[in-house]
Amino acid sequence: MGYLDLYAKFLKKFFKPKALIRVVFDCSNGTTGIILKRLFLKSKLRSILINYNPDGSFPAHGPNPMVPGALRDLQLAVKKYKADLGVIFDADGDRVFFVDERGREIHSDIVAGLLGVAVKEDVILDLRCGYLARELLVKAGKKIIDSRVGAYFIKKLMREKKVEFAGELSAHYYFKDFFFADAGIFAAIQMINQVSLLKIRGRSLAKWIDSLPTYFRSGELNFKVVNKSEAMKRIENFYKKSASKISYLDGVKMEFSDAAHAEALAKAWWFNIRPSNTENLLRLNLEAKDRKVFQSKLDEIKKLIEK
Repeated sequence: MGYLDLYAKFLKKFFKPKALIRVVFDCSNGTTGIILKRLFLKSKLRSILINYNPDGSFPAHGPNPMVPGALRDLQLAVKKYKADLGVIFDADGDRVFFVDERGREIHSDIVAGLLGVAVKEDVILDLRCGYLARELLVKAGKKIIDSRVGAYFIKKLMREKKVEFAGELSAHYYFKDFFFADAGIFAAIQMINQVSLLKIRGRSLAKWIDSLPTYFRSGELNFKVVNKSEAMKRIENFYKKSASKISYLDGVKMEFSDAAHAEALAKAWWFNIRPSNTENLLRLNLEAKDRKVFQSKLDEIKKLIEK
């Protein structure tokens, strides 16, 4: 038995769907196609593979699924084949992204929450993960441990805390059962298992997502600055008196809410700002539960950065 077959055999141990579902996989002309062909060859999964032949010129679309337009092939195929789930990997297969049966991209917060509720232990999230992931996990009785951004810090913390799963905003998902590493195919298997559970319970992935609250996120924004430390200090001084929680785990993260007052809680928001290690850049992530609060605070912080 060759090493590819051995790898597929290892992965099959974790493939445990409760219902028959149809899944489209876009391999981005990277490395995952040769594994998926073996993994689902005799399984009950109805799998459709697109862009599965490895090709370093990436003829279908670029190797990064986060680039605008990269999801188009997958979205069209999901609708064409009436699939329950769409999966797309980056070229080397460590990151994975998902779309629901309507072709809508699923935010990594939702994926981390859905995968995290399935484990028995505590869950690690990078500190940029937002409200949805945290609310899903807390509701499931999980304790959340925050980590600095980056694979090195997450893997180290997983081993120290003996944690089974960790999620990162960048669509890296880490598993103790996969040697504490991030693996797109392993995460896709866990996602398929979870979507099959939803189907058994009479809910599609899209309907379940529609039942979740809507929050407003900036995504990671980069700002070029002359002096990173001065800009960071300016922002910290402006907000520190009104923040309900402050963390210096990675840059500065401030949270603003008052759980004792429903109106204040509905207007809760947070931000994290981190300096780049290699460039004169600040990286901002901001989220709010109210659209107006989101826009006003984003504008406010932009002015402070650019001051």
